[in-house]
Amino acid sequence: MLVSYKWLKELVDIDVPSHELAEKMSTTGIEVEGVDVPAKGLSKLVVGHVLSCEDVPETHLHLCQVDTGEEETRQIVCGAPNITAGIKVIVALPGARIADNYKIKKGKSAVWNLWV
Repeated sequence: MLVSYKWLKELVDIDVPSHELAEKMSTTGIEVEGVDVPAKGLSKLVVGHVLSCEDVPETHLHLCQVDTGEEETRQIVCGAPNITAGIKVIVALPGARIADNYKIKKGKSAVWNLWV
């Protein structure tokens, strides 16, 4: 069973960090399998501004240039039907973890084979 540290703090006056609480609980016989910090993966999520967006021929995909606040713009392949230049989007940078702990990795795109 997963229990939220924040939820526990609402019910009980706790003045120790989560990892220390887990240690203390284990010494009293309450089994603690681990302490997860979901926010770790969120550090790699940023808001990006779509500068341009082109349809990839013969697919439902779009090739977008996105400003994520870094020195260079990022080229991102996207399948969202509502993507368009000028909007703000959430960008999962390489290293981000999303649903089911799936890790985002930078990769080569087969789109270039279709593009040329």
